[in-house]
Amino acid sequence: MPVSAGDSDGISVRVSVRELTASYPRFFRRELVLHDVSFTARAGEITAVVGPNGAGKTTLFRVLTGFLPPAGGHCTVEGMAPRDYRRRRGIGWLPENPELPKAWTGRDLLGRAADLTVEGKVRRKAFLQAVERTGLEERTLAKTVRKCSHGTRRRIWFGCALVGDPRLLVLDEPFQGLDPPSRRSLRREMRASRERGATVLVATHELEEATRLADRIVMLRDGRIAAVRELEEGKVRAGELEEEFFGGDAAALRGGDS
Repeated sequence: MPVSAGDSDGISVRVSVRELTASYPRFFRRELVLHDVSFTARAGEITAVVGPNGAGKTTLFRVLTGFLPPAGGHCTVEGMAPRDYRRRRGIGWLPENPELPKAWTGRDLLGRAADLTVEGKVRRKAFLQAVERTGLEERTLAKTVRKCSHGTRRRIWFGCALVGDPRLLVLDEPFQGLDPPSRRSLRREMRASRERGATVLVATHELEEATRLADRIVMLRDGRIAAVRELEEGKVRAGELEEEFFGGDAAALRGGDS
């Protein structure tokens, strides 16, 4: 289930990454994936981490959510280690390839997320709100997960991640497998979270989507920061950034996830 919980005390979440390195074990050594990565994500903003296949986006987000300890450097969420913040406050987390119980229905999953996240007196309201935020019809939510499409599963998980209005949303390739109406619904909910003051982090290889949404784009390549660009939403063309930061290899951005 998503590790999501709402902050009722109005905490303004700031994510700080400084000279971060991360690695995975490979045979008899550790393979370095992230190299001296530094950037900041602020409350009330959408920060998009953009890069081609293998850039290290998923590894970075595993560190940000506390599931992978850094090999070096620092990563904090409101001054806490990500693992501590997740345990105390909760994170709205959409992994790249979420594993959902295939015998459960969408309603079962959303209800369970509400049970785990919010207090009993507001649980029903949180559940109904989560159902609405998925944008899915009742008959779709009544299906078991095994009968749902990939895109529908991602929308259900996203609805679970939003339960309790978490102050930190971390979304890994949220647009993967979604049709145009689902993408519009997702953008709307991400903007609504930003308006509620949440810190929203999005990893994507789709620069077009990033430029539609983000206040800041962190360009990641080969595990290193290529650039950090402040944006005025919708005012910068994706093609301009592709050419500026990736040049002749811009097509790699469309080739897949990391």
